[in-house]
Amino acid sequence: MNRRAAALVALALALPALPAPAFAAPRAESIGAPPTPTQLLGRWGDNGDCSKDVIFRGDGTFRSYTGGEGSWRLAGERLTMTGPNGSFLLHVRRIGRDRLRIVNPDGSVGFSQRC
Repeated sequence: MNRRAAALVALALALPALPAPAFAAPRAESIGAPPTPTQLLGRWGDNGDCSKDVIFRGDGTFRSYTGGEGSWRLAGERLTMTGPNGSFLLHVRRIGRDRLRIVNPDGSVGFSQRC
């Protein structure tokens, strides 16, 4: 090994080790907050089951696993879904990066996850 290479190796060994890069966690203020419309886009299943899903599209429409379709609107934590059978108001909050807590019109609580 020549002198220059030996000096570079010695310098590299003398430098402090850099910490491993941290993975970005959701910001604390976003957990427990309502999702944004962009965060709601995509395919969601309920209570760990992705076979019974709902797809929220960017054009403000949704499609359910049953074939039902309609429109959706999110205002804060109030998610209104409107279809042939009327409108339903749900209350949604983020409980993780890809998890939501849902309060249904009858007051029951469920959880949805991104599929």
